[in-house]
Amino acid sequence: MLNLLQKLRLIRAQLLWRKARKRGRTLRLRIGNVAEFLEQLNAMGIRYVVLRWFEEVPLDQESEAVFAQDIDFLMEHSRLDEVVRLASEHPGGIKCDIYSPTGKRATGYKKMPYYPPVLGDEVLEHRELYQDTFYVPKPDYFFKSLAYHLTYHKGTTSGIPSGTTAFPYCSPAKRLYGALLEALGDAVGVSALQKPYTLLSLHQYLRSVGWSMPYDLMVRWPKEKEWMAFLAQQEIANYQSHADQLPNLIVFLLREDGTASDDVKDATVQLISDHFKILRSVEFDEGMIRRVSRSVRGGNWMEHGGNEFIPPTLALICNDESPIPFSEDDPRRRKYPLISNAKVLYKNSFRKEINKRFPSGGSKRIVLHASDNSIEAQHHLEAVYGDAYPEICDALLSEL
Repeated sequence: MLNLLQKLRLIRAQLLWRKARKRGRTLRLRIGNVAEFLEQLNAMGIRYVVLRWFEEVPLDQESEAVFAQDIDFLMEHSRLDEVVRLASEHPGGIKCDIYSPTGKRATGYKKMPYYPPVLGDEVLEHRELYQDTFYVPKPDYFFKSLAYHLTYHKGTTSGIPSGTTAFPYCSPAKRLYGALLEALGDAVGVSALQKPYTLLSLHQYLRSVGWSMPYDLMVRWPKEKEWMAFLAQQEIANYQSHADQLPNLIVFLLREDGTASDDVKDATVQLISDHFKILRSVEFDEGMIRRVSRSVRGGNWMEHGGNEFIPPTLALICNDESPIPFSEDDPRRRKYPLISNAKVLYKNSFRKEINKRFPSGGSKRIVLHASDNSIEAQHHLEAVYGDAYPEICDALLSEL
């Protein structure tokens, strides 16, 4: 039972949280008695990790008094209310930024997931106790999550050389991130990266192990725009030739909630085939599910409170024989800046129709995801087919 002062603190914390959500900021909590706060998180069974700088977390009053950094948490989305309440019971000045796999409810970076949702959930699944006190990512996941953070979040402000003449100078950083990451790489047996690490080699490594930022998230990322544009251009160069030859290709990715039964699946496929020519229908095996969910943003594969993975299960590779140009002054462009064919937005009416015909009795189905333009279509194709991607493109060209 909360006393009056604790109730007031909780109300204040909830108001600040609401303001952060409204302004697209990250939830920041201020706590004290950090050791007890962490102990209670553990006792409550809340899944979380401290993302980095474990040795600096202040666990006594003397350490808290001189601590001037932030503590970055990754936490399960569905129990945020309990976390905010717990923080209100531990008032203090230690700043804690709270991220979740979904990035929803002010737990992302400017409304974007801090990590791709599937990868963020993976970090929470692969955690261990640090000094029997609080949870941290297991060493190999610590390496990948830190490499991701430095490559994409910090980019040219990380102090790590870019590895390309396009960015000959990187801003000095407060920490020796490169040396730290290399030491961690040695500890977990990363042999595929040559030293010194560069941002470009880290990106290529993360791509090879299924841990890079998805192209369709990269082009929407609000930070380090010039560096992200450079990386995106590297991806585009891989796809441009086939995109030019297959300009009207659209890849629809049906999720498990769009193939939940034969009736739902058949109705979804029929809606798409009424407007687009279906060239291929691809049922996903486990390898395809893993590859697509990691490398395609897909809106968000985590639903129902952020705890349930709704995987992609079927790809419909389509050609639009009568595309409608998406006007630059279309009011919908603000929400959909990357769409080139206005008919891609038929996906919204498809979702509504499926939810109308097959009410689930709970939250509405997302049903499907669609590529926004010809480059994204190629990116999605590669995600579906992996190493067979070039041969599939050649086969599609021969059929049109």
